Amino acid sequence: MSTQTTKIDPPVLSPFDDQDAAIFQTAQALGKLLFETPEYKAFLSTLKAVNSDIDLQRLSAKIRENNIALQWWKGDAAEHKSALEQLGNEMEALPAMLAYHASEQTVVRLCREVDLVISASAGVEFAANAKSSGCGCGG
Repeated sequence: MSTQTTKIDPPVLSPFDDQDAAIFQTAQALGKLLFETPEYKAFLSTLKAVNSDIDLQRLSAKIRENNIALQWWKGDAAEHKSALEQLGNEMEALPAMLAYHASEQTVVRLCREVDLVISASAGVEFAANAKSSGCGCGG
């Protein structure tokens, strides 16, 4: 007599029911549409410019140096704090940062407009009631 064990795979359970799946697909489609807007493309372009701007990189390095010095209690804390404020002001005044913040605000306005339209259609505040995606990206 054989004592062979038969392996039974557990059923594959979807984390979504049909309605949840449809909502998820619709949300993904909305996200893809938003990514294709000129506003979001301009935002990505300014982000790329910020990430490659040599002056911003130089200022960021100085900011890191001062933060590390403060963290490790090296030098005069008041001088480091003053330097951080000055460096931050310089950074924020650079054309690349000004363009980035302007495009960021444009995307925020777009998302708020989308939220208002969806909220009016759904009869409930959309963004306030949206579930976190759990992706770890803050969404």
